[in-house]
Amino acid sequence: MKSTLSKFLLVSIALFIAALTCGGAGPAQQPGVLIIQDERPQMDVLAKFLTEKGKLPVTIVDQQSIPKPLSAYKAVIVFIHGKLYEQTERAIIDYTKAGGRLICLHHSISSRKAENKFYFDFLGMQLNKGSMQDGGYAWKASNWTLVNLNTKHYITNHNIEWKEKVTYSSSDKPAVEKSYPCIELKDDSEVFINHRFTDGREKTVLCGLIYTDKATGKTYMQDRGAWIKDRGKGTIVYLMPGHCASDYQNENIARMVLNAVNWQKMPQTQ
Repeated sequence: MKSTLSKFLLVSIALFIAALTCGGAGPAQQPGVLIIQDERPQMDVLAKFLTEKGKLPVTIVDQQSIPKPLSAYKAVIVFIHGKLYEQTERAIIDYTKAGGRLICLHHSISSRKAENKFYFDFLGMQLNKGSMQDGGYAWKASNWTLVNLNTKHYITNHNIEWKEKVTYSSSDKPAVEKSYPCIELKDDSEVFINHRFTDGREKTVLCGLIYTDKATGKTYMQDRGAWIKDRGKGTIVYLMPGHCASDYQNENIARMVLNAVNWQKMPQTQ
């Protein structure tokens, strides 16, 4: 009798542990990706890549339909061109600080977001007014070059082909001009000039950008094409490419987003 009871208890305990590790914790072990957007075509292309190549479940919503809790998602991708609603702003900030992975794409850093109360402070960003030549923020629909300044980082290098080379001088002066891998973005792409960091060296820069202004002939080289920033218990990843669907049809660009989702941070030592 005691033997039978003992076996029953052992089986019950085993089933309880299995329920915790498999059933109850399943969504947390294999979470999906949430995309919050206000321009669907580009995100449909990206979502297809994440689903087919990354084997990730992807949910696409607008700002009026954000699910709760965001903590259920492995990563939250933001692709907002227009107004960033305050409820969205607060939700993604809270999600990140609590340990989430926030991936900001392209115009997630643009002039409309400067109207928000908390967002730019959270990112450590500033956009100055005035002419581009004098350091004011500007956007240009144009060909431009994404430059790989961090050739060993997982996000910008895992399964990515940097076939071209370009001569680049870092905007973190003084710097030495040298050759770096690059990707040319063409067709209907768009580049942002004069993104300003307000947090010193808290960010890890991954990519720079090169843009030559046709009107003035001036070439801009700025270490702002992609970066990482820790915030609270979580991480922000910014990737400047992505204005048009053709950007994400470039598998190397889409792969960077997938890598940003899957990147495993090394634990920090005290």
